[in-house]
Formats: sequence, structure tokens, C-alpha cells
Amino acid sequence: MTPFNSTGLNGTQRDNPAGPAGSTGNGTGPPPLGGAVVPVLLLLLLALAVLALGAATLWLGWTRTTLACALTGFLLLGGAGIRLAEAAVSPTRIDRLLARGWPDLGEAVRMVGWLRRAPEHKPFGVFYELELESLETGGVQRATSGGVRLAYYLRPKNPPPESLPPLRYGDRVEVLLRLHRPLTYQNPGSFDWRAHLARRDIYLEGTLRNPLLLEKISGRRGLRLTGWIQALRARLLRRLDRLVPPRTQSEENAVLRAMLLGDRAFLRHHLVEQFRRSGAYHVLVISGLHVGVIAMFMFWLLQRVTANEWVVAFLTIAGLIFYLLIVEDRPPIERAVWMVSLYLAARLLFRQVQLANPASLAALLLLFLHPRWLFEPSFHFTFGAVFLVAFFALPWMERTSQPRRQAAGFLDAEERDSALFPPRLAQFRLDLRAVAALLAGAVFWTREKERVARSLVSGVVRTGLRAWDFFLISFAIHLGFVLLTAFYFHRVFWAGLLANMVVVPLVGIIVPLGLTALALPLVGSYLAAVTSALVGVLLSFVNRLAALPLSHSIPPPPLWLVLLYLAALVSLALAVAHRRHQHWAAAALALPLLLVVTHPFPPDLPQDTLEVTVLDVGQGDSLFLAFPNGETWLIDGGGGPREVEGGYLLGRAVGPTVVAPYLRTRGLKRLDRVWLTHAHKDHMAGLHTVVEEFDVGNFNVGALTFASRSYQSLAGAVAGRGIPIEGHRAGERFSVGDVAVEILWPGADYAPEKGPSNNDSLVLRLCRLDRCLLLPGDVEPKLEKKLAQSASRLRAEAVKVPHHGGVGAAGEEFLAAIRPQVAVVSVGARNPHEHPRAEVLARLAAAAGRVYRTDRDGSITLQLTRTEFRAASFRERQRTRPYPNLWAKLLACARRIARLESAQWAVSNTN
Repeated sequence: MTPFNSTGLNGTQRDNPAGPAGSTGNGTGPPPLGGAVVPVLLLLLLALAVLALGAATLWLGWTRTTLACALTGFLLLGGAGIRLAEAAVSPTRIDRLLARGWPDLGEAVRMVGWLRRAPEHKPFGVFYELELESLETGGVQRATSGGVRLAYYLRPKNPPPESLPPLRYGDRVEVLLRLHRPLTYQNPGSFDWRAHLARRDIYLEGTLRNPLLLEKISGRRGLRLTGWIQALRARLLRRLDRLVPPRTQSEENAVLRAMLLGDRAFLRHHLVEQFRRSGAYHVLVISGLHVGVIAMFMFWLLQRVTANEWVVAFLTIAGLIFYLLIVEDRPPIERAVWMVSLYLAARLLFRQVQLANPASLAALLLLFLHPRWLFEPSFHFTFGAVFLVAFFALPWMERTSQPRRQAAGFLDAEERDSALFPPRLAQFRLDLRAVAALLAGAVFWTREKERVARSLVSGVVRTGLRAWDFFLISFAIHLGFVLLTAFYFHRVFWAGLLANMVVVPLVGIIVPLGLTALALPLVGSYLAAVTSALVGVLLSFVNRLAALPLSHSIPPPPLWLVLLYLAALVSLALAVAHRRHQHWAAAALALPLLLVVTHPFPPDLPQDTLEVTVLDVGQGDSLFLAFPNGETWLIDGGGGPREVEGGYLLGRAVGPTVVAPYLRTRGLKRLDRVWLTHAHKDHMAGLHTVVEEFDVGNFNVGALTFASRSYQSLAGAVAGRGIPIEGHRAGERFSVGDVAVEILWPGADYAPEKGPSNNDSLVLRLCRLDRCLLLPGDVEPKLEKKLAQSASRLRAEAVKVPHHGGVGAAGEEFLAAIRPQVAVVSVGARNPHEHPRAEVLARLAAAAGRVYRTDRDGSITLQLTRTEFRAASFRERQRTRPYPNLWAKLLACARRIARLESAQWAVSNTN
């Protein structure tokens, strides 16, 4: 690799205090591996011992013991692989430097790196993925490594993307900007965006404010082959845009970009939702389905060119590897390429190949190369689908459709009836001939009407049996995916059973035709027209299916039910393999399946406790309330993404990604009340998802501006679900069990403005015995002072700070009237309003015992029992876990046992 240029944006030269390679610049070298080596060696020795025992039992013929030893040995080897992967990380990688407190992300940094891939152009911005070489901040520069993700958003005030320097894979750049850790919501059930990027070796993000802050510098990095591949990918995307113009066929173009080349940047939100609701979203993500279709097409085509099976297999595998390099989002495709390649290689050595064998070998090889993939949902879905097909669909097909499909062929060869087929299939052939004879009586346009009728009957029957095969495959996959989708996505997609029967054959035609159109320019326009028409059929079917109520959200199943479901699946697989007790095994699986899809379990609520949990929803509000009598409320639903030109959404949808998953993890299917404090989007946008996915008792509002278009949209969704809307004003008091609820604002004489206002906010006070919680929405300082005039009505143990700690929030009079022990600020990290303000935090620190912030502490849970008040944050609850993993816990137990034994030995020697 060429050494990087140390010339900065201002042309000055800088020394590198990091010194020689391997030094971190602070006098410390790589950490010793002693703590990691001992567990790794122990794991390796245990694995070798167990595998040796398995080899001995195999020689003795104890196959079941051998299987148990093999699985245990591979599990131990996987643990050793994970530990080795952790120990091999460079101490100068950026995440390790951040753990030691450098750099200070509160300051701008000067960064040197090179592009891991070509810039990604999206309708709303340009995105870069860089590999770091060095960082400089505060006059200190250090060599480092690891990934950084940068974004340049197309805003009205920003220069157009043409002003950015033209870059490609391998180019070295220097950037001046502020970096930050990937933002993630800290709530139970929320998607961990930071961990997701870390699996891609990305540890920092940043937003480029001005193109002048990004400068291309001399030198190149990366592999020449990768650069050529990425340039080819860019040319293929441009060719696709010419063949299927996005201006006239925007949806067809977006779907083809996703299905053929893995570019999902141009998929609009509503289109993605249609595919998700129909259970066909998997066709938009290149995975085993697409790789299998391409492999079958190439295999079929090459067999027409040459009869040499070795050449056919080799060229098919080479084509799949080339396709793997072309597309993005490679882990799922890599898994599929491994499986198909091993399957094709096995076919050259054996006459018949059991699908589960090459799939298992592919899984072991992939886990050897990437041990942490074991914990990724996509790994479970990929191999789960293959094993479900291998253990269920293929045996069912071999016993039902496959014999009949063979019997339906060559109906003219009557001598095959008794020679090749058992009596029942011979009778089946006779029945088909009888049907053909009846049909031949109506045929007058050909002399060979008997033969034509038999060919027609044979074709129709064989096509019907192929449709049955698709149903069996879809049904078998759905048996396992019911559990996986419920566990990971909290949904059940019944529409997938029907969708796959139509979608999979369409994908089997669209993908080969589309890739052929891209590869052959001479006939590309004609093939592209046919492909686009087929995509139109696919979109029409998906839209119709998504409109049907064939999917619903559910809470995730508990761990014991997951294990029970897996055990029932295994027992059914054994019953299918041995052709014994299949009905009993199916009945045993029906019970956990019914429990998963209905979730008849009570929600996870504290006993005899009033709970208020302030969720981490970024810059916005959402509070979950659970009462001692079991009643549940949700106050506000957080914000949502911003819609930009063209119908694309910029930002995260808090409702489906944060609020709904949190409620599902609590085991909730119903909310007794949903409250909207005021009609600002950062409080209201997420409620659309809540209203759609949960059974809501009633919807509660205060003094709202009903002319607001956003509120009218939400009110329409509420009315469409048949949920009554209740208005509230100050002075109302009612009880929920032994909890007294009081509405403090808006007053009876308050008249809302024309547009939504912070002072529209509902202010609620909840009291149990002599302890209270105050929830003031986003009321502004003048209204705070007005409320503070009645100090006795504000006294509370905890307060949710108004307006996210903005200018003037939580004034001295207001806090003096409340006298809180705990103050909670619901605020988004790195928000553009600079909330919470420093002066507000100072007042809170002086007035309250503890101050929590959702951007740093995650969700905050406040609890009132009959005898005490408790407060804890998501981060604090994570810290209470004494051991990061099971291995650490086992080591700690071993050390304690060793210390106990040594102490007893010392006592015995002393005596």
C-alpha cells in the first residue's frame, strides 16, 4: 500500500504523533492477549477432546452419540473462533480508540481515508463509506482503521451534488467535519442501528455540510479488480435506467434495481410497505431465491451448449461468484452462493445429493469464516428456509407430486404402465388416457387428435403438480418462518402462503430476463419491455394482496415457547423422514404454532405498581403508562421521517421501529387509552402505527387545532378504526384503580391558535397515595408560571421536563412548585435545536436529585408502589447485568470455586 499524503486541506504539513505502526500515540501498544488466549486454548482443547470422542463412537457404531459429540465440538470451536476474532482486532481501530476516550467527538476532526465502494447516489443525497487511515483533532493525529459513513443531503440551501468532487472506489479523500457514533434508540425491542453498522465494520457517522470540506488527495487504495467490478456495476445501473426509464416507469425501475443489482435506494416507502404486507418483501432483497434462480437458468443454458457436467458446474459456480461481486448487501448472497456451489460440486461426486448435506457444510464453512454470523437474523432465515425445504417440502414432493408427474409423461407408451409404475399409478395413467379420449372427441382440426389430446392433458396435469410443489415449498417454509417473523419482526404474514405461489414463478422469469437484457445490448430493449411488463404484473398482484387482512402484528413469543416450537419442528422432521407418526407430530406442532400466532399470555406489567416509562424516541415524546389495576396508556407516539420530493422518506419512522416494538416486547396487544398532548409531528407521527396495529379503547385529546392537515390524517385513521375520540379540559378528575388522574391544562377558556402550538399541550398529574408524577407536555415558560401559581397542584416526585429542555423550559418558579426528586428530559441526540439548554440543565441539577436524558440514558422508567418511588434508566439496567455473556459467567463461577477450594485448603493446612 502507498503511504498516505499528510498534506491537509489548508496545504500545511503535519507530523504524525502516532509514531510507528502499532503504537496508539499515548505510549501504549496492543493489549496483551493473555486474558483471551487461555479461554481460547481451553475451548480448543475441549473441542478436540469432544471431536475425538465422537470419532471413537463413530468407529464403535454409536451414531447418535457421534452426532451429539460433533455438534458439541463444533459449538466449542465456534466459541473459540469468536474469541479469536475479538482478540485479533487492532488496538488502533477507531472503536477501540473511542473506548479509551479519543478522539473527542464534540470537536471537528480532520479525517483521511479511502472509499470502500463507489459513492451511493440516492434521490435525497449522496452517501460515502470510507476506510479510515488517520484522524486529527486538538492538534493530535493518530493512525487508525475502521469504517465511517458520511452523508451529503440534498437540501434547498445546499449546493447541488454536481459540486461534489467526482470520486470512485479506492480514491483517497480528506474531510473536515464532526463525527458521531451511530445513533440508536435505547429501548427494549428497538433495532440496534449501531450494532448493525458495527457488523459492517462501520463505527462512526457524519454529515457533510459543504462540498468544499471534502477534498480528493493523491494516491489510491483497494484492489484493482474490485474497482473494475464497481465500475461495471455503475454501468449496469445506468443501462437499466436507459432500458426502464425512471421518469416514466419509476416503480418498475426501482423494483428491478433492487431485484437484479441489490440497489434498494429508489424504493419508495409505500412500495416497500406493500411488499411487506403481502409477505413478498423477500423478493426485493437479493438472497437464496435469486441466486437459485440464476443458478438454474445458467445450468439449463450451459447444458444446451455442452454435455460435460464438470464444465457446466464450473461455469455456473464462476457465474455465481461474479454475480456476488457485482451486487451489494453481500452476506445473504454469499451464503446462497456457498450452498449452491457445494450442491453442484456434490452432484459431480454422487448420483443423488441430499439438500441438507451441502447446506450444513456451507453453514459450517461460513461460521468458520464469520463466526458472528450465527447471531444474525438473516443467517437464520437463509439456512432455515433451506432446511425446511430439505426436511419437509422435498419428502412431501417425493411422495405426492413427483411420482404422479413422472406417471403423467409419455402417455402414448402403454407398455410403461405395468413395467415402471405400481398399480395405483398405472391406474392414474389409464384415467388420464380416458380424459384425453373424451377431449379428442371434440378435436376436429388435426388427424392426430388422440396424441394431441394426450399431450394437452399431460401438460395440464404436470403444470398443476408443479403448482402443488410451489405450495408445498411455501407451506414448509412458512412452518418455520411463523416463528422467525414473530420473534424478530413481531408479525405473522399469512399472505406469504399465497404470495410465494405467484411471486416465486414470476421472479424465476424476471431475474433471468432482466440480467440477460443488461448483458445483451442488441436485444436488451425487447427483453426489458417484457421484463418491465412482468414487473407490472408483480406489482399489481402485490398491491391486491396487501389490501387483504392477511397479516397482523403480535408480541414476540417467550423463550420457552421458542424452544418448544423448535422441538416440535424437529420431531415433525423425524416423523417425516421415518414416515411414522406424522399425524401425531403435526398435532404436537399445531399447539405451539397456535400459541405463537395468538399469544394468549398476559402482558409484562409490574404488579401493584404505577409505571411511567419515557421512551427514547429521539427529538419527540412518547410515554407508556401501566396502572396497578392492569390498565395501559400511551401518551404521544414520537416523530417520524420527513417526506422529501418524489415521495421518499428521510429519517426514521419512530412508530414502527421504536414505539410499536417496545409495546410488543411488553406483550401488549391492546391499549386502553391513547393520548395526544398536542398536534406537533414529534409527538403525533408515530401514533399512526399504534392506531393501525393495536386495539385501542379510546383516543384522548385536549385543545387541538382541527384544521391541521397532519392531525386530520391521524383523526381519519382513528375514526376508520372505530375508535372514539374524547376531549379533555382542566379541572377533570377521575380514578384508574387507586391512582388519581387530574387534567391541569388546557383551561376551559383556552382558545387554540390557528396552527398547532406547544401551549395546546395536555398537562396530566397522576397521584397514588401521597406521591405524584407530573407530565406537562411541551408547555412554554409563560404557561409554566401560570401553572406554578397553584403550587399545591404541581407537587410531584418526578416531572417530564417541558419542551425537551428548550429555551426557558423548567423555570425556577415551576420547579419550586414541583420540588421533584427526578427530572426526565425527552430529547434527541445531536438535535438541531441544541436541546436541552445548558441553563435548563443547571436549574434541573439544582432542583432535582437526579436528572435523566433519553439521548444518553435511554428510556426512563418511573415506578410508584404503595411504599416507595423508584427510577431507573435503560442504561442503568444494562449495567446491572454482571456478566456480558455466558462464557464470562462460567469463568467467574470457576474462579469462585477455585478460590473457595484454595481457602479450604489453607484452613486445613493451618489446622
